[in-house]
Amino acid sequence: MENYVEKHDKLMRYLGMSIDIARQGYAKVSMPLSENIKNGMGVAHGGAIFSLADVAFGAAVNAEAENCVVSLFTTIEFLRPGKTGPLTAEANVTRAGQHVQSYDVKVFDGSGELVAKCMASGFQTDIPLSQ
Repeated sequence: MENYVEKHDKLMRYLGMSIDIARQGYAKVSMPLSENIKNGMGVAHGGAIFSLADVAFGAAVNAEAENCVVSLFTTIEFLRPGKTGPLTAEANVTRAGQHVQSYDVKVFDGSGELVAKCMASGFQTDIPLSQ
């Protein structure tokens, strides 16, 4: 089944992201480190890193879901500059409650360095995901 986020997220496509794996509770999403993704210092832009982490969270939390999960709270810690591409984010469930879903998301650069770590939580709505 095609992932809902992959099918509908326009920012994901604009930034050149691809969902490599998406199943309930886990997703791996990659993004090339193109010139448009870099900041003025020539490394991965923090906003692009955050967007990648957010898409990985969304792909995992909404995979195989009947109803939409929306972001509730997200925090990110930038650990080092992303110098090489592609950037990769992996989202793993830490709590799958009835209403609140919590995930750890890690972002790596092309050399395998941990660039950022993120905690994301979402709220399970009663809005159906129409595939």
